[in-house]
Amino acid sequence: MFCFSSVSLKDMAEINADAFVPYSDTLQELYITQMSSLKILNKDVFRHLPHIETITISQVPNMRVLPNHLFSPANHLKVLRVIHTGLENIPAFKALGNKFIMHMVDFESNKIKCLKKNSVRVRTEQFLLAYNKISRVEEWAFNGSEIGKLSFRGNRELTDLSPDAFRGLTSLRDLDLSETSITYLPTVGLEGLEMLRLTDTYTLKIIPSIHDLKSLQIAELTYSFHCCAFKYPARHDPARHALHEKYLATVKEMCEGNDRTKRFASENFGAIIIEGQPNFLPPLSGEHTFHHNTQPIMVQEGVPFNTQTGYSQNEPGTDMGSLGGWADIEAPGPTRSHSDTDEVFHQTSAKIPHSQQQAICGNLTHKRPPVQCYPEPDALNPCEDIMGSDWLRTSVWLVIGTAFLGNTAVLVVLISARSETSVPRFLMCHLAFADLCMALYLLLLAVTDLRSTGVYFNYAFDWQRGSGCQVAGFMTVFASQLSIFTLSLLTIERWFAIRHALYTNRVDLTLAGKIMLVGWAYALLLAALPLFGVSSYSSTSICLPMDTHDTLSVAYILYLLAFTGVAFVLICCCYTQIYLSLGYETRHPTGEGTVARKMTLLVGTNFACWAPIAFFSLTAVAGYPLIDVTRSKILLVFFYPINSCANPYLYAIMTAQYRKDLIQLLARYGLCTKCAQEYKMVYSQPGKSSTLSHLPTPLLHQDSIQTAEVAV
Repeated sequence: MFCFSSVSLKDMAEINADAFVPYSDTLQELYITQMSSLKILNKDVFRHLPHIETITISQVPNMRVLPNHLFSPANHLKVLRVIHTGLENIPAFKALGNKFIMHMVDFESNKIKCLKKNSVRVRTEQFLLAYNKISRVEEWAFNGSEIGKLSFRGNRELTDLSPDAFRGLTSLRDLDLSETSITYLPTVGLEGLEMLRLTDTYTLKIIPSIHDLKSLQIAELTYSFHCCAFKYPARHDPARHALHEKYLATVKEMCEGNDRTKRFASENFGAIIIEGQPNFLPPLSGEHTFHHNTQPIMVQEGVPFNTQTGYSQNEPGTDMGSLGGWADIEAPGPTRSHSDTDEVFHQTSAKIPHSQQQAICGNLTHKRPPVQCYPEPDALNPCEDIMGSDWLRTSVWLVIGTAFLGNTAVLVVLISARSETSVPRFLMCHLAFADLCMALYLLLLAVTDLRSTGVYFNYAFDWQRGSGCQVAGFMTVFASQLSIFTLSLLTIERWFAIRHALYTNRVDLTLAGKIMLVGWAYALLLAALPLFGVSSYSSTSICLPMDTHDTLSVAYILYLLAFTGVAFVLICCCYTQIYLSLGYETRHPTGEGTVARKMTLLVGTNFACWAPIAFFSLTAVAGYPLIDVTRSKILLVFFYPINSCANPYLYAIMTAQYRKDLIQLLARYGLCTKCAQEYKMVYSQPGKSSTLSHLPTPLLHQDSIQTAEVAV
């Protein structure tokens, strides 16, 4: 229906040109709403409404097209809203807002698909295109427009934003591209931008240099590492920063001459050039006038210079355009207002008078007010490299080397050995594989750190949101859970073999294989959950599931910690009972020290690996983090992989059986043949091949201390 005082009409398919003629002298606000049959508006329907200030068209689903220049006759129009309709294209505007700056032009929640070249020419404080189906914005789409705030929020299909999409657009101070799918943000036309909104824009990998957004004051972004780019422009875009520094150095050199006061005639002024980007269009309104100012000028990085310094693009020896600088200097001018309507747009550009100007160069500074950027780099995502420091970067390679060599050696020897496969040997192979996966995780981090040293925030998107971090995170959770599971099973098997040595139904290879199959399924399931939204591997650069934004994610982390804690208690109890089960001869003072030291080493490595991680994780989950990610990387390098480094040596390489298998393997290739013969002679002695050989090692008739060491 139509709403104006007592005026209302029934739903109809078309509104004719003379529909509002009876109200032409009084009608100021018009609302066309909830007309499901309406499809056509006559192109002259608003021609006879000279006083109309507000037009709202909403809830008209079948209206797909509006005539070009439909709203142009409404010279006093302040607010235009066409929302929740079936509109597929924006009608051409002719001088809309030319007489008075409009307050709002709103085309939200329609079905607009594309903004073509020169499709919008309007002067308004706000131009809203949110929640349409826009997929492409062509070059010069807003040519000749003056818009204070421009919103594309919610256009999820928007992927093609031309590098010249905003060329020809002036006065833009607020741009909203949130909830879109753009992969590139053009900077032409954004030189005066003060507010940038890019929340929930997950496809934008790289943010432009802050030197191309010189007036930016507030940025609401998707990723915190983009804020790091604004904070460290030299690391973000070295080439662009070098160009900016060269420009500042040139201006400083010009201002440091003996004669600091320079005079230039107004005819020497060329077109205003913004640093790095030419401005192809003159201001839309007013003649070039200038406000005299002979006060010293503070030139700040990223803030446009003022025209009163008098550096002309055409002045010999002062070509700022070639340096990516401002050829002229533009100062804020008076606020434009209209007393009859109390309109206020925003500060306009300075005007250049037709007379000589005196310019005084003040001090130059490289500082500029920092951009208020959100989300700010936090404890989980600081502005630092993956490893954070050089000494940590070196240390991680030592840890990787130790874990790789040890676990690879165990796998090669145990798999290649011709000895009968026992349950401990079988379990040690699984343990070595799990620990090798942990080493691969650290290797992925270390290699990525080398590639991105100093400029990680340029790689952060591809690493954290790409497959790299997902693979690394999956690998570390899988490795840690499989390692804990295998360690627990290996400890239980040793405990059972010693405590129940005469029990006939011991853990055999078949049963061990079935249990390990369950262990693999368990580890794979736990590692896969963050890939399906339970916590996240992308929350930090080290790819650990540290996301605690929802209850399910917190429960996931608590479960991992609880499982680790239960496994540690189980291992401690088993080794305590193993020690207490040894006879007095085994635990006499000399032997006790040997056995106790080895047991303490086994339990101690597990404690050193799991306890710090569990403690600091629990405090973080409870909302009282005691360390940030920077310090947690020390735990990651020196404590988290302790088991992966120590297990192959404690459970395999340091045992006599492993040494025998290694010598035999080398002998097959013609190495250490003499040692192999000696081992063969020792193990072929009658006492070593008795009928008790099938029993657990502790029951064999050997020195009690050696028996205890092998059992452990």
